Amino acid sequence: MGANGIYGLSGSGLDIESLVKMGMMNKQKQYDKMYQNEMKQEWLKEAYVGVYDSMKTFKNNMTDFKLQSNMSAMNATSTNEDIVSVSANGAAAAMSHKVSVSKVASNAYIMTGMKVDDSGNKVPATIDFASDANPGKNYLMDVMYSDVQTTDNGDGTYSYKLNGSSTSVNGSDVAIKLTLKDSSASNARTHEVTLTYDDIIQDKKTLSDLASAINKSEANIQAGFDTANGSFSMYNKTSGEKNIINITAGNDDTATLLKNLHLASYNAQDNTLGSELEFDKDDAVEAAKGTNAQATIDGKTYNLESNKITVAGVTYNFNNVSEAGKTTTVNVSQDTDKIVDNVKKFVDMYNTLLDSLNDKLSEEKYSDYKPLTKEQEAEMTEEQIKKWNEKAKSGLLYNNSQVRALVSDMREALYTPVDAVDSKYNSLSAIGITTTTTKGHVTLDEDKLRKALTEDPDCVYQLFASDQDSSYIAGSTNTNKLTAYEKKEDYKNTGVANRLYNAMTDNMSIFENYA
Repeated sequence: MGANGIYGLSGSGLDIESLVKMGMMNKQKQYDKMYQNEMKQEWLKEAYVGVYDSMKTFKNNMTDFKLQSNMSAMNATSTNEDIVSVSANGAAAAMSHKVSVSKVASNAYIMTGMKVDDSGNKVPATIDFASDANPGKNYLMDVMYSDVQTTDNGDGTYSYKLNGSSTSVNGSDVAIKLTLKDSSASNARTHEVTLTYDDIIQDKKTLSDLASAINKSEANIQAGFDTANGSFSMYNKTSGEKNIINITAGNDDTATLLKNLHLASYNAQDNTLGSELEFDKDDAVEAAKGTNAQATIDGKTYNLESNKITVAGVTYNFNNVSEAGKTTTVNVSQDTDKIVDNVKKFVDMYNTLLDSLNDKLSEEKYSDYKPLTKEQEAEMTEEQIKKWNEKAKSGLLYNNSQVRALVSDMREALYTPVDAVDSKYNSLSAIGITTTTTKGHVTLDEDKLRKALTEDPDCVYQLFASDQDSSYIAGSTNTNKLTAYEKKEDYKNTGVANRLYNAMTDNMSIFENYA
């Protein structure tokens, strides 16, 4: 039934159906307006979030420009890199140092290397395998015995003939028992590695498996078998004279295995291998011992567990022992190129954010383009919707007071001199960073920057990173307790990178509330 048929309105002469449609249209317009306002607020929120994210990235980047290693970078060179290689941090002074190395730190280290021949001379060694073995397989059984034939008896025992004599063993019996100790200190770690006859006969464990078992132990010792040159090795993972490789063979078979590996200790001081190590059952053998480094820097001698030390901002890495009576000269100078590159990065980052904010402030606003309703979108193509929304979103932050305040804070941070810098280079303009547009875009005069660094090497670091006597803490309520004069003095003594970092922190909290 139509609207005209509603009881009580019949014969009234009113077009009730038209009136209902008009009423519904008014309601639809109200709904559309609410929907459009909601969409606009959502877009505005997205715009605030976009600025917030840009500020956060910029703030994090400011940390790099507060580092002495970046803004007061120093370069160190060595006249003999084979003896000592060097690097310097921002705290190092531009000067020369004299270095001599009498010992280098080394790890305890043994390897298949030397054996004594029939004439008593040390000669290069290879691992002894059984005469009928395939050394490429590196089975432990073939290393333990020079001539062995093994039979599985099927009852958990094995029989083998060694040099014509028959022997029977249980598969579960220990064939190899190796006790390792890694240090001479009170906190030394001792670990036992064991393998059964089942392991070495039935499972055919190899030298590689033995190395793996050692590496899985709690001892600070690593082992390896090099299949390319047939060499077995063990080394302590840290250097210094407290580190050792102490080995005890728990039975005769283990002692035989160790002997046939022809292990010798390595001497890092003269790059030589010692005599072949001898192993007997139950005898603890200190197979190798690490050494401390000993070096003299500018007249002071250091005894070190490693080959690295940092003194007065210079890091020394000792590579070899110096020739008797000779020293290496280390020269430290300012790394001007690195500082200039970092200042360039700062200028680029600053301009990127500032230009982006200024674009948002001046972006044209199209008042006639409002968010599309669902019905309007249904009548348009995707391309038409995209172009419409581009105009509808344009100018959302046009002349926005919060964005203007942020831009003002950024420009003030750059233009205000840093009173804590005790030289004529106490402003960014003095080192060549100046404004080229009315909107605050800056450029760098590289020649002017290099001249400033020549005359006052520390000026750039102080300009960016100074935080002298500052009571300011970004975002802190404590800041509100300062007088206007104290705030002003704090600001004037604060470096540019710190000012911008603080400005981002304060403005981010405001944008976060709006978003």
